[in-house]
Amino acid sequence: MNKIKRMIAVAVLMLSAVAVFAQGPTSRPAPPSQQGSYRVMGGKVYYNNIIMHEADPRTIQDLGYGYAKDDEYVWFEGRILPLVDPYTFRLKHTAPPAGPVPPQHGSQDFGWDDLFSLLFGNGPSQNGGQTPGYDHGHGHNPGGHGPGHMQPERGYEIVGNKVYYNGVLVNNASAHSFKDLGWGYAKDSSRAYYCGKKISNDPTRFKALADGYAMDAFDVYYFGEEIEASTSGFKVLSDGYAKDAFDAYYCGKEVVGSSASTFQVLGNGYAKDAWETYYLGKRVR
Repeated sequence: MNKIKRMIAVAVLMLSAVAVFAQGPTSRPAPPSQQGSYRVMGGKVYYNNIIMHEADPRTIQDLGYGYAKDDEYVWFEGRILPLVDPYTFRLKHTAPPAGPVPPQHGSQDFGWDDLFSLLFGNGPSQNGGQTPGYDHGHGHNPGGHGPGHMQPERGYEIVGNKVYYNGVLVNNASAHSFKDLGWGYAKDSSRAYYCGKKISNDPTRFKALADGYAMDAFDVYYFGEEIEASTSGFKVLSDGYAKDAFDAYYCGKEVVGSSASTFQVLGNGYAKDAWETYYLGKRVR
């Protein structure tokens, strides 16, 4: 009984706060774990200013909480959720209305449904305070973390003495020494892999970085593809930008004419060096 009384008291206090909050210009709080937003520009889809190469700009919808879907895939924080059907996919918890990208952020009242969701289990306290679960008819729930970023696409599984990626055997992988590094990268005692495919014979010095970048002693990779970058001084910045001792890169492509020594990211897709300003890797004229 005391527990029920405490919950009622908390509900009254929260409702009072909600009443004040609802008077503001935007009355619905931001989704608890959304790290960025989806948008279409120049016929391409972006998440946090990073190009989603496989996304369809004609059909993609921002579902809120970092989720989106198009006619072929469901996405979480810019990455494809494997084996998820976009036609039957739905969020189990309250989320902003689905819509085309860029999303339309209207003002909505935060009311009793939202309050009881927060009090009785449909709010940000679930899933470790991260994202709400989802239901696509198969009971799948994303999990796992890449470096500095939530990484739902962890498709590696060890079954017996074999390693699989999304149900496909990873040829010659050593289950005993196998390590999932995040971002689709993994390694064992002999090789490094991306999405189950061998990409490097230097596992000792191979490491996954962030934003899809990885490197070994001699090569740099972007989502598993070797790129024209030097390992000398290579580091990931943010928003898809990185640099080595000589040049800057955006989504694995050289930022032409940039000066690595003075290059810095400004945010929202912008960057600059001592002489020029860049947007999404292109010089602003």
